[in-house]
Amino acid sequence: MSESLTGNKNIETLDAQMKDCLSTFEAHPQYPDHPTIFFIYDFIRNTHNQLKGVDPAKFYAGDKASRDAVQEVIGRNGFAAMLTGDTTGKLAMLTGGDPANPADFGEDIKAKTKIMAGSD
Repeated sequence: MSESLTGNKNIETLDAQMKDCLSTFEAHPQYPDHPTIFFIYDFIRNTHNQLKGVDPAKFYAGDKASRDAVQEVIGRNGFAAMLTGDTTGKLAMLTGGDPANPADFGEDIKAKTKIMAGSD
């Protein structure tokens, strides 16, 4: 497979990383009840669906729309990584959680969102 705009990853690698991250969310003891954890899970799931909508053949052939779509996925993954690291309580306010007691995503989720974003 050809490497591409995804940095040192291809679409298949990114897809596998996102599936792994979603599985880790699903194993979290507070999923799906905690609103902040569910919000970020849903954000990543929707982003993963965007990735699944990209035709790999078009992407590897250099199709601009496909490459732009993958860049959008990478950007959204970076945003997810930033949000899972929030300790200010602002994410909790946004998602209906308790700002005095922000969600603890755990080190595994935080690490996997960083890997998806390419900042591993």
